[in-house]
Amino acid sequence: MQMSWQRCIFSKLGLGAVNILIICSCLPWGVNSNTEGSTFPGTMIQERYKRSADAVDYNLEMSHDPTKCQKNKTFVWCLQPDYNKEKHPFTYFQLMNKTLPLNYDFKFVIDEISNINDKAQTLSFAMYFAVSWLEPRLVINTSASEWTEEKTGPKDQVNESPENLKYLWYPELEIYGLETFGRQRVLKEMSGVRVMKNKTINYELGVRVTISCKMMFDDYPLDAHMCQFQVGSYYDTIETVICSSEFLYKSERQRSLQHFIQLEPLPDKYSIVDLPSGHYAACGFQVRLQRKQMQYQIQVYLPSFMFVVTSWVSFLIKPEVVPGRMALLVTLFLVLINIFNSVREQAPISSRLNAVDLYLVVCVFFVFSALMEYAAILMLLKKRRKPKRTIDEGLKTIFPMARNGDVNQPVQRPERKKNNYAVSRAPPDTITPHKQALCDNIDAWALWISPPVFLFFNLVYWVAYRHVNEFEFDNT
Repeated sequence: MQMSWQRCIFSKLGLGAVNILIICSCLPWGVNSNTEGSTFPGTMIQERYKRSADAVDYNLEMSHDPTKCQKNKTFVWCLQPDYNKEKHPFTYFQLMNKTLPLNYDFKFVIDEISNINDKAQTLSFAMYFAVSWLEPRLVINTSASEWTEEKTGPKDQVNESPENLKYLWYPELEIYGLETFGRQRVLKEMSGVRVMKNKTINYELGVRVTISCKMMFDDYPLDAHMCQFQVGSYYDTIETVICSSEFLYKSERQRSLQHFIQLEPLPDKYSIVDLPSGHYAACGFQVRLQRKQMQYQIQVYLPSFMFVVTSWVSFLIKPEVVPGRMALLVTLFLVLINIFNSVREQAPISSRLNAVDLYLVVCVFFVFSALMEYAAILMLLKKRRKPKRTIDEGLKTIFPMARNGDVNQPVQRPERKKNNYAVSRAPPDTITPHKQALCDNIDAWALWISPPVFLFFNLVYWVAYRHVNEFEFDNT
């Protein structure tokens, strides 16, 4: 009864309900409703206005929905007024005599693979991502001329603004192993929607995608990897949704990377993803990667091979030429150690000794073996020298004392014997012919054994790590 006089006044003025709420909310007594005994409850009015405004906005949005079917208005396609974009299309399959499962049709146009990150084990590429699905609730005007006009799109298709997608149901997708997903933009977002005459909706957009790829670097740098791009429904299992896909990739547009790249259809074993919540259909493609080896063969393998071969020259140098032979072996040893450290800094993490590390370790071992072989020869040729004086005699020679013990007396040094031949000398040690022959035999055996063993190791190594022949890559 408190508001009866207000209703009477506004009814006399002929104002609508929304206008009444607006006027009441603007009045001073409509702002503060906490005053006790207030005749005009402003809070109640504001809340009613808010609900009414939301309803008006919703009705305006629905009234301006260009996809809704309207009487006495021509259309190419439209949606029924009771269309609910939150409901799944397969619940209306009876409209087209269809049965489950619903099919998502994917198409991928790969522009190029832009980056392969060994450290992060990721694969990045730019492509056009398209997905199509059946919407049985569409109302199609089959007699419309737009289905045959080229200006509106291919035959039996019409191009629509991507803004219309907000009025439609569209699938919620998941890309397995996704790291980043970026939409490409120039002036506007590179995307488009097509509605087909058979009630199929196609949505396409340009994206840059980065996915994780499980890589094993035990064979680095002779390694090969396989990365799978898998996309499917986020919450609909294989009983409800299946998928199909095709891809297009032109290697002529591919920039030069450190890998040979080959794309192929997704194998069957990756077409189903098993999760605790169920089995999900997945579609996509597989990327084969083979690292280019020429750079490593020229910068690492060939120099290391030549250093080992150079170390065999030390077997031809006479053992008596200690500075030359020792300098050669030590220099080669330190250079190989430096190459090994440099390669280890650039190599990705592996679970064990990778291929290039194994090769360098063997090369270092061969040079180190040549160094140890020469050390053994020097041990055999070492002369045993007998000291000419005892420690006491040496100290007396360094610090001579007076004969009678008087420190103040001048020191009298013993006179040298003029006859040098009278001085007793220890006969020098000589190298026996047996030792000389043994040293020559050691060098000869080392020269005969090292080359065949190293060459056999190279043969086994390159056969064991042969991967390029397994994949028929297009190196052009």
